[in-house]
Amino acid sequence: MLTSIMDLTIPHTPPRVVGHRGHLYRSLENTRHSIKLAAEHCHEVEIDVFLLKCGTLVVFHGGGNDQNPGCLKDYCNINGSILDLSYEEARNLKFNPYHLEFGCGPDVIEQLAHEYYIPTLKEVLLDAKETGVIIKIELKGPGTPEPVLELVEELDMVGQVHYSSFDHSRIKRIRELRPERNPDGSHRYKTGALFDEPPENFIQIALDAGASEVHLKYSTCTTERVKMIHDAGMDSMIWMRGPVGMLHDVSNLFHDVGNEDERMYLAIMKTGVKAMCVNKPDVLAGLLTKQQAVNCI
Repeated sequence: MLTSIMDLTIPHTPPRVVGHRGHLYRSLENTRHSIKLAAEHCHEVEIDVFLLKCGTLVVFHGGGNDQNPGCLKDYCNINGSILDLSYEEARNLKFNPYHLEFGCGPDVIEQLAHEYYIPTLKEVLLDAKETGVIIKIELKGPGTPEPVLELVEELDMVGQVHYSSFDHSRIKRIRELRPERNPDGSHRYKTGALFDEPPENFIQIALDAGASEVHLKYSTCTTERVKMIHDAGMDSMIWMRGPVGMLHDVSNLFHDVGNEDERMYLAIMKTGVKAMCVNKPDVLAGLLTKQQAVNCI
């Protein structure tokens, strides 16, 4: 716990609160219920999107890696990938309540089973249109840029949706299709270049992709890197790992902070990063409220 008022003093504009996959410690990740809960605490909510073989865009993360995403084994106790399914098949999947990546735990998943299914992107965007929260779409699967862009424009939500990917060709495609700028020179269509371990030339990579933001893994975020991003005319964001990855990090790498506690968030905030994509948005929002109160003293 923070013990001093001075501990709360940050010489930067407070970061925007972004819910990672919704509000995953209170509700099952990437579901409409979880995203709506996150909207209560967040400026923005990050979600993951795949294009199914039937042409439906769905919100889902899954296992695997960036080269083999959307695996169903741990998430739903079946072999295969979300990419192998039609939407009717995906809608009928049952989540594995004991998967350790589901931070909300089995009790919540079983109690709210009627709320938990793989939603379409359209359903999630229509919910966001009601709440007003900004949606940050990670273009998780192949073939996503064009249909996602088409849906966002069809729903008249250009100003309420951002795009990101570890596969920078996907955000580059968004920029090629929509290079428009606002009167102040900023991009009308916001895109974020995601990095796990940023290479030395990560700024140039992001610029070459036409990115308006750079998204760094929280443990690679330094004051120097944040300044480089801002000096290059881009905005900055950190992203937290999922629950399993975070538990590994606090058990093996960091011994002076807890698992997304106030001390961890405060250390990240001191880099001057402009947005924080976190698994516990209520904790970050509470910290920012405390900070605001201190600044008013």
